[in-house]
Amino acid sequence: MEETKANDVLRALLDVEVRPQKMVQMSRFGVEFHIQALDGKTINRIREQASFPTKKGKQLDEEKFGALVIEKACLVPNWSEVQLVEKFGPTPADVIQKRLLAGEIAKLTTEILELSGFSNDEEALDEVKN
Repeated sequence: MEETKANDVLRALLDVEVRPQKMVQMSRFGVEFHIQALDGKTINRIREQASFPTKKGKQLDEEKFGALVIEKACLVPNWSEVQLVEKFGPTPADVIQKRLLAGEIAKLTTEILELSGFSNDEEALDEVKN
């Protein structure tokens, strides 16, 4: 019995998609964005990039965090597309912040973090940001 469970776990680890993907409807644009999950190392790097020093330690710029998460997790659109960067840049994160409304950034960030294995519970999402 235990051997069967161990084999089931092994099979699941070998067979499950490494980077889950999902289509997210973006109503204002009338299109779907194609997103994928991010690994912990990538999320930690993004958190560092989006943090700035304060007297009490580091503070997270949530808007920048969201834009960087979206930049890394979006397969479509490609936020590095030359036309987008030339018009709204200078960086893909700037393009995201200029083209998406605050609620759209929050929606996509939440979808990406959930896809990456974080619960949809507010506290769990806050935990990844801290």
